[in-house]
Amino acid sequence: MNSYVLGFLVMLTTSALAVGGMLVVRRIVGVEKLKSFNEVAGNSFQVVGTFYAVLLGLIVVDAMTDMSDLRCVVEQEANAVADVYILSRGLPEAPQKKIQELASSYVDTVIDDEWPAMKQGRVSTKAIVQVNELWNTIIDFKPTADDQKDIRNICLDRVSELGDSRRSRLITSSHGVSAELWTVLVIGGVLTLGFSYFLGLSSVIGQTLMTIVIASTLALNVYLVFLFGYPFSGAYCVEPEAFMVDRLIFSLRSTSKGALPDVKSINPRDLLKSRGKL
Repeated sequence: MNSYVLGFLVMLTTSALAVGGMLVVRRIVGVEKLKSFNEVAGNSFQVVGTFYAVLLGLIVVDAMTDMSDLRCVVEQEANAVADVYILSRGLPEAPQKKIQELASSYVDTVIDDEWPAMKQGRVSTKAIVQVNELWNTIIDFKPTADDQKDIRNICLDRVSELGDSRRSRLITSSHGVSAELWTVLVIGGVLTLGFSYFLGLSSVIGQTLMTIVIASTLALNVYLVFLFGYPFSGAYCVEPEAFMVDRLIFSLRSTSKGALPDVKSINPRDLLKSRGKL
């Protein structure tokens, strides 16, 4: 389901439930009695609402920051793989061919196997084997020239960066918003919204609109936590765009023997529409 549609449904459902609760309280308690609570309830509602707003804002910002950091980690991992592939051109034919095959296979595995698996909190064992083989191939290579030594050392640095970024990505994929945090968010939202029922307005339409605004604001912010709190699933998730660019680079270099031909500009997001075709 489209994220905009889902967000609208969440906002609509929450607002409907909130208005229903408000009308029930008005009928049971009575408008005149609620009016007598306005002065005390208004000041208290400001305190309660502020505390919950600060908590909710911190959680939303933290989730968005984690999502941004994760995108950087994925880009670093993809960049490291591309660097190893390109640098291997300065090595003898046998290790060059094996390193390029492993790098290319790893990118394919991450895109086609591991990314769907991460949506379910799993990892690809095939990708783990490929990274280990890449490590072993570079470590076992014995350079015979100074330039080969330099390339080998740089490749080792890049593979180390690849491993570090990969571990960070996998650790992040196994986490999300904890059940305890969701409990705090939901209970806090319900209590904050319920506290507004102590405010009594003569106009039922005016109080209905006020309740809708409060409920919609709370619902949309909690929905943002849902969107950003699960970076590898949902409508607004991290896609393997950087690895798709790697796949394109490897394809061009393999067909042109190292010299990149003139090609049209490409939007990495367009590559996701044709995953597996390069």
